[in-house]
Amino acid sequence: MNPKLINIGYYRAPRNQKISPHEIQRGFEYIELLTGGKLLFEINSREQIFEYGTMFWHIPGDNTIHKYLPDFPYECLCLRFKRPGNYSGRRFPRLTVWENREESLSFSDKVIKAFHDESFDRQLISQYVYSKVAWEAASFVKRKPMSGIPAPLEKLMAFIESDYPEDLAIGDLAKVAGISVPHLYSLSKKFLGTSPHAMLLNKRLQEARRFLATTSDEVKRISADTGFMNVETFCRAFRKKFQTSPGEFRKSNSPKHILKDN
Repeated sequence: MNPKLINIGYYRAPRNQKISPHEIQRGFEYIELLTGGKLLFEINSREQIFEYGTMFWHIPGDNTIHKYLPDFPYECLCLRFKRPGNYSGRRFPRLTVWENREESLSFSDKVIKAFHDESFDRQLISQYVYSKVAWEAASFVKRKPMSGIPAPLEKLMAFIESDYPEDLAIGDLAKVAGISVPHLYSLSKKFLGTSPHAMLLNKRLQEARRFLATTSDEVKRISADTGFMNVETFCRAFRKKFQTSPGEFRKSNSPKHILKDN
């Protein structure tokens, strides 16, 4: 059960004035989405500047944002949620950034208008707002490089994300990372718990599954487009990973099959 939206507000910090932070009370969550100005927020014992599109997700015990550059007072959308009785802990990082910063501005305008329009269903607004901010927070976590990952692995992960269809051997992956093959295996196992080859294979299978579900392309073409040497190798790897064949997966995810089940 998701938290319930209690209030939506909009805050404009006063120019050249000190703001006192507020502590979030037990039973509530408070989200501040920057829409303007330049905010100062401490990360790893160092204050950094943040602008619009940055989102702060506070849980009980956290303090609201309050520091900013004097000549650029910040503005933010404020969302206050009531937590479910059995909900505890932090679900998302305290600080995340929307993928499309401009969209965060239109979202702010839209939800303020909807919340103060009595013709809108409050439960529907609550579900939409929480789902949207949760989606943006989760997407940020997905995009952000894992903490503590060595630079060679970050470089390789970015390369695999875009160049997975290429004909790549382990030597090619090591060359991209700029280290030796043994060193690459060692780092991969230590920090990611998997091998470089498994990283590449998982990305190829992930994309193949998406193509199967969203296109009518032949399995043979999808196999080639995602970097497999032949369709037989692809089908074996797909079945091993997902316990079903590519054809069976496509059939089970077709709209016709889904509606039939209902």
